[in-house]
Amino acid sequence: MATTQSSIETDVAVIGAGTAGLAAYRAAKGAGKRVLLIEGGEHGTTCARVGCMPSKLLIAPAEAAHAVARFAAFGMQPVAVKVDRRAVMERVRLERDRFVAFVTDDVDSLPDADKLGGCALFVDDGTLRVDDRLRVKAAGIVIATGSSPVFPLAWRALGDRLATNEDVFEWAELPESVAVFGPGVIGLELGQALHRLGVRVKVFGRGGGVGPLSHPALIDCARKVFTQEFYLDTNAHAEVARDGNEVVVTYQALDGSTQTERFAYLVAATGRAPNVGKLGTAPLCNAAVRPSLSPETRATIRRCCMKPRMRGASPATTRHGFPTSRAAFGARC
Repeated sequence: MATTQSSIETDVAVIGAGTAGLAAYRAAKGAGKRVLLIEGGEHGTTCARVGCMPSKLLIAPAEAAHAVARFAAFGMQPVAVKVDRRAVMERVRLERDRFVAFVTDDVDSLPDADKLGGCALFVDDGTLRVDDRLRVKAAGIVIATGSSPVFPLAWRALGDRLATNEDVFEWAELPESVAVFGPGVIGLELGQALHRLGVRVKVFGRGGGVGPLSHPALIDCARKVFTQEFYLDTNAHAEVARDGNEVVVTYQALDGSTQTERFAYLVAATGRAPNVGKLGTAPLCNAAVRPSLSPETRATIRRCCMKPRMRGASPATTRHGFPTSRAAFGARC
């Protein structure tokens, strides 16, 4: 890899050392290319830190508790299950940290010459500027910066009573109650797991969707299955506000009545957006601003900049908590 004081040349630059970025790095190295892996945040991948792995760690004790309720079908007497709310979350965090350590150890084992810390900004088709201190010229650039949760801007007023899936796994103990907004895959698995662990849960959505399903018959069947366990309204009309250390949700119930309930947290599972805000991609999409970029590069970046799909949200909805505008808790570089 040719290096000067302020410039690095490589065959492939990979922005983001998450799951996709590491896979791209290994594929390029396997093809005999010079590769530079650029990361401006924590190592460990979204999957290991706040995604698939810790969610399964939460689902496991939920499944164990739920299994007791099925004892009678096998001729056994059910026993009372007492959930230690603090112990459950302590185990989730300890095991999560162990998984993350596997990933960080893997990254640490990569050659130092192949890694660069800092936030990358596009200059042109084949040039990145990293932290205003270094230029990286590459024949190919892979954008693998992951995504962040999105939710209505108005919900920021809830302060620390607002949580996303990325916050849930930092809880010291399970709360008494949560209102989950967004019946997509993340919202449903968190809602069901928390319910089975003794948390009072209600799940609200807009647009009638359930998880990733698209066929009306499957959506209807899934809705019936989930509502046998916990409250689920996939086309809710709800307003939220903070009162002290509680979230107050006023909603139109399934029977048409107006109800008001208080919850310890609002868990936002309303979608995710690509972490491209700090790449300088908005100007890159404009040929007049950055004529040095090819039409193909601008088209690729434009796809990365597309609005996220707000799970269970209607694009026209702005009144009841699922507006079309998006705001992430924070984007990686």
